[in-house]
Amino acid sequence: MKTIDINNQHLKNILNVFLTTLLDTDRSTFPYPKSDITCDYACGEEYLKVMQNKKADGFPEKTHGIDLMRFSPPSQLLRDALKILDKNLITWSGSRNNAVKMLYPKGGYMGWHHNANASGYNILLSWSEKGLGYFRYQDPVTKELITMHDSPGWTCKVGYYGKLTESDRLYWHCANAEHEERFTLGYVIPHEGLWSNMCEDIQL
Repeated sequence: MKTIDINNQHLKNILNVFLTTLLDTDRSTFPYPKSDITCDYACGEEYLKVMQNKKADGFPEKTHGIDLMRFSPPSQLLRDALKILDKNLITWSGSRNNAVKMLYPKGGYMGWHHNANASGYNILLSWSEKGLGYFRYQDPVTKELITMHDSPGWTCKVGYYGKLTESDRLYWHCANAEHEERFTLGYVIPHEGLWSNMCEDIQL
């Protein structure tokens, strides 16, 4: 996974129009699931070993946040904004699907998982006000844990999540929003060439 700059003005406009609606929405009543572990544990080495010692299907088992793909907000304005966001980004990116729309409250997280159930070339867009969150992954070859800290505003990470049969590309990762609210969009691009072109377009 690597970070690239978001310089494409069209993409910025799509993201910021949605963000305005999201931030104008009262999110205090959203039914965030109760957390039974801490952010540090969810993104720590001990929990990674727990997950790697069981038959994991690719989905995270522990999260503290809401996937806006599965939760219908009470605000009609936000529901409409989500539909427009999907239409615009899937059309713009050529993605076969939106993999995640995760809204983390302060103290939120997504525990270790590998996404082998949705393998492919990815574009991951995240927003936080101050850039206090992070994305962490285990290098599939060296097994080193690498933490990619957010920056204020939107950030973009791109990379490949491998299949279960690709042991050298199986991509264990997690996300931490311990200190502030964080929002993440994930898109799977069907072909490496298209994905590579999109990475270039994002930086234009």
